[in-house]
Amino acid sequence: MTVLDRIRTPGCDCDSAGVAPALASVPEAVTAALALARPVTGSEVVPLAAARGRVLARDVTARADMPRFDNAGMDGYALRAADLAEGAPLPLAGTCAAGEAAADLPPGAAMRIYTGAVLPRGADAVVMQEHARAGARTVEILTPPAPGANIRRRGEDRHAGQRVLRAGTRIDARAIAICAGAGAGEVRVHRRPRVALLLTGDEIVPAGQALPGGAIWDVNTPMLTGLAQEAGGEVVAVRQVPDDPAALRAALAEAAGAADMVITSGGVSVGDRDHLKPALQAAGGRIAVSGVAIKPGKPVTVGELDGAVVLALPGNPVSAFVTWQVLGRPVAARLGGSGAAQPPRRHVRPAEALRHKPGRCEFRPARLLGYDHTGVERVAAQGGTHSGRLDPLMQADGLVLIPGDRAEVPAGDLLEFLPF
Repeated sequence: MTVLDRIRTPGCDCDSAGVAPALASVPEAVTAALALARPVTGSEVVPLAAARGRVLARDVTARADMPRFDNAGMDGYALRAADLAEGAPLPLAGTCAAGEAAADLPPGAAMRIYTGAVLPRGADAVVMQEHARAGARTVEILTPPAPGANIRRRGEDRHAGQRVLRAGTRIDARAIAICAGAGAGEVRVHRRPRVALLLTGDEIVPAGQALPGGAIWDVNTPMLTGLAQEAGGEVVAVRQVPDDPAALRAALAEAAGAADMVITSGGVSVGDRDHLKPALQAAGGRIAVSGVAIKPGKPVTVGELDGAVVLALPGNPVSAFVTWQVLGRPVAARLGGSGAAQPPRRHVRPAEALRHKPGRCEFRPARLLGYDHTGVERVAAQGGTHSGRLDPLMQADGLVLIPGDRAEVPAGDLLEFLPF
């Protein structure tokens, strides 16, 4: 058996001495961002069929014992085990089908029974049909059962009033099944966090339109809209803002007044046309994180304005995508009331040696290849991360974390993996 230490922190060694000292480490940035993310207030009751992707605001409890009654675990014959002492065939006294009320089993007899049917009163075992030979009016038991065999007992799964799901659980198909099995036809969920998107860059044009001059198609608006929705957010505003400090300041103030989270793209670095940080401060906001020792996405900034979390992402699509996975997903989860804000990470081994320029930890797109002889997953990653190349994202299953102090990671070494 291979035993791996549990991953306890978003470790990346980007907070080591001498590694990008002017920048926040990834753990510091995640902690600061989550400190700003106060779960939204308000909840609503929704039908179970409409609850997928929502976060429970109240525990779900079972409305009845599950199962509600002793029942057959398989098709076969219900009987009293003691009646088989003679070894003679038993007379058949009827049939029990799923959905029918409980019947009485006459002494010394057996009843045909089907999976899920209520166990007849008096029966203490079910013989699977493969272990019996039935005639027109009798059944011969080939393998005598022990008392209690093939019976699902009342309440063995859960009892009435028992909690089956905790508040803070994000509802997926499995949770829907559990709720339905517990008799909950509707659930109380947190309202969705409201998200506003502000995209800067005079050069971007909606995809599908003609590209005049030096224009480029806008990737980040549809990408970030999808990412925010996948994280449970409700996108309430999408706006392209000119590269103008006053316009950006006004747009930030308006967005913060309408949303729980403001996501911006572009204008967050230190160039002459990067106005995001001054505009945020001019609007009355504060900056909690200004740059992170991460590749790609070093300029990523986190702040707060009028109670809304502001996540300022770089304009390069891959940088925006990666920094969303590392910072945006946890913030959106915390805002939505999720009890598990941090995305799950696990250990993997690179199939080939990876080279890396020390200084910042790198989240590099990687593809899962299967398992090695120790049972640890293997990944293939490209030679580097290029913030403008989208194809590697489509080929990847997640991001492999290369520590900031490593110049090379040998093949087979342990790394952390953040699945998409």
